[in-house]
Amino acid sequence: MFSKPIRADLNRYSSSSRNRDYFKAIFTHPGARFMFLYRKCQDHSNKTIPGIFYRVWLFYLTRNHSVEIPHACSIGEGLYMGHFKAIIINQNARIGNNCNISQGVTIGRESRGKRIGSPVIGNRVLIGPNSIVVGNIQVGDDVLIAPLTFVNFDVPANSVVMGSPGKIISDKGSMGYIKKILVE
Repeated sequence: MFSKPIRADLNRYSSSSRNRDYFKAIFTHPGARFMFLYRKCQDHSNKTIPGIFYRVWLFYLTRNHSVEIPHACSIGEGLYMGHFKAIIINQNARIGNNCNISQGVTIGRESRGKRIGSPVIGNRVLIGPNSIVVGNIQVGDDVLIAPLTFVNFDVPANSVVMGSPGKIISDKGSMGYIKKILVE
């Protein structure tokens, strides 16, 4: 009934991998609803009736929650947004599988300087509340970006970044923080 990317997303929000729990997550959690609509917009042309319906619903949801995540953005399977408010992601950013993005996060483009472009974020990355990740940078797998952190430099895998400007403070990464990953 649900495609693999949709199941991977909804599994992060539900108590089990049953369709009934997936529907419950869609109708009770705005982050799950967004990811469902985001995937449906990717699956359907904007010239079909379902495609238009999904885009209108997605537009309403994003405006109601002050969220800017274009459906053209590249987001891996299993994205979790626990508090779905004030999240901005540049359309050229790429986000890996099973990442957590908190409220107030900006993943943006740098328009001048040596890092012109948008970030590439690895798998199983946790980005804490009100953090900013900007520029043509690589954030490795299993990275934890602490709350209120500004990141405009490459971050190696398994790092913990904290502060403004961000500094790598540990090599323990996000292990233990990323839960409910769909394994097939």
